[in-house]
Amino acid sequence: MKSAWIGKALLSSALMLTLFACKDKTASTTPAPNYIGGKGGGATMRVVMQNSGLNVDSGWVYVKYDASVTPAGNKYDDSALVKKVDGVPIAIFTELKVGNYFFMGRGWDIIRSQSVFGTRPFTIEKSEEFGTNYLYLQTTKQ
Repeated sequence: MKSAWIGKALLSSALMLTLFACKDKTASTTPAPNYIGGKGGGATMRVVMQNSGLNVDSGWVYVKYDASVTPAGNKYDDSALVKKVDGVPIAIFTELKVGNYFFMGRGWDIIRSQSVFGTRPFTIEKSEEFGTNYLYLQTTKQ
């Protein structure tokens, strides 16, 4: 009788120990760093404006730092004139940091003799922090 009581006590103790000794381990989540796009980094952005697959050789490209949608009041942070580099019309933005950018281009399509306009968001990733990024900005008749 004593051994049955000791067996039940040991079984109960082992069960209690198992239930209360194991604590639920919370997952260690490290929040992703919040990158803010802007000047001061090592990335370069080369923007090529195109209209129906043809490069637009005259115009301006505007950029809003740390944005992924059209900025309020169409207020942009920087702009670049489209210039030919190795025969390709490109607007170049240098010293950019990792983060989000919103680009807007206005130009003149000399082939079709029409004003063109286009917008596009772009994110410079951490892996592209010191590289050159290319963005093909598709435009339409304005």
